Amino acid sequence: AELPTLQNLCVRAIARHLDQVDSLGEVSGPSLDRLNRIISKLRVLDAQTMRLFMGADRTSVTLYDCTRIDAAGLRRISDECPMLERLDLQFCGRMDGASLLALAQGLPKLQHVRLDGAFLVRDTEWAAFFREAGGRLRSFSAAFAGFGPQAMRALVTHCVNIESLRLAECSDFDDDCLAMLAVPITEYEEAEQEAERKLRAETGKGKHAVGTVLSWQPLAQLRVLELQRPHKPMVCTTARRVVRALGAQLRVLDMSGFRDLDDGFMGDMGDHATSLQELALASCDSITGDAMAAFFARRNGFTRVDLGRCYMLTDNAVQELVRHSGATLRHLSLNSVDDSLTQNGLLALAGQMFEQCVGGKEPRLAEQTLGCVGLEVLDVSWVRSTTDNVLETVVSQCKRLASISVYGCGSVSAFAPVRPGLKYVGRECDTL
Repeated sequence: AELPTLQNLCVRAIARHLDQVDSLGEVSGPSLDRLNRIISKLRVLDAQTMRLFMGADRTSVTLYDCTRIDAAGLRRISDECPMLERLDLQFCGRMDGASLLALAQGLPKLQHVRLDGAFLVRDTEWAAFFREAGGRLRSFSAAFAGFGPQAMRALVTHCVNIESLRLAECSDFDDDCLAMLAVPITEYEEAEQEAERKLRAETGKGKHAVGTVLSWQPLAQLRVLELQRPHKPMVCTTARRVVRALGAQLRVLDMSGFRDLDDGFMGDMGDHATSLQELALASCDSITGDAMAAFFARRNGFTRVDLGRCYMLTDNAVQELVRHSGATLRHLSLNSVDDSLTQNGLLALAGQMFEQCVGGKEPRLAEQTLGCVGLEVLDVSWVRSTTDNVLETVVSQCKRLASISVYGCGSVSAFAPVRPGLKYVGRECDTL
């Protein structure tokens, strides 16, 4: 095993004796972040030790485990880091509405916020936060929270300059919330959003005069939209409205867990999502392989694609993805795509394009391309057609591959191809 560096040994020693440390002095950013991760993993980060990562000149703070930091400790962040622009709090289950609002009021330069696990914050309190943060917010991420209609309405109305929005596993996020990203089409939708616009006009925030009630406007700066695994059912027609309204400006789209999405949605994606570089549709199992193939044949330049648990994915869909995005693709997940995907689909990653022959004959090699020459991360877990021979072909062509996940692939053995820099994750023979 490789010996740890002196720097790593010092970081670990500090983490073990953190209660005796008064100040870290001049510590480099990477070392400080490494120490932060270690003490978070040891669950010793609390309201006292968090001060080691604070400072009046800090513009970015990340706390990886806030489990032991109470609401009062979280409110102290605005007092100790008044210049903060980026805030990332994970496992912040003790955060309440008052501490959230205090952050918005006490951090006038705050632009980027990530809050994971803030389940105590109510819908109305999220809304108050967005009204206070307003146009200065550039990116927002929340996971495992009760993020509902009032919060979404306030975000869409007041945070008009937002560029990245990520909502994952939010228990109150429903189809009405999704519809707020699209043009209102019913009197109910228009009335609900107009009330929030009137409130914005009364406060006079933004570049318009007090009392000016604007009409509905899309989030014109939005480039990243991730709405992962909603707890409530989503309607495909609403998702299609969102794609029509925002698709042309999006660079990243993640609708993993939207099980109602169908082939019509992919048709709208092909028509409107013309600038996408990253796409995640994991567990969208109502989309057929033909619709996927037609979409990838119309769009190119993808760098990251997640099609895990899209059970109707076919060899042809993977072939079209490789033909049009093989040169740019870096990350690809085909996790659990086992129903219709064969070895021929996997061999497409190496540029081997097979086509079916009539009369039940064996498929023949119809075309040889460069394949996914830049692919770095591949997930083929629970795809039973993955074998040592298939991986030998893929690895020999995809020379930048660094990680291959093969959980549940019983045909991948210790004889799978290896080379320096390549690792297998989940290989059975490594755990026996």
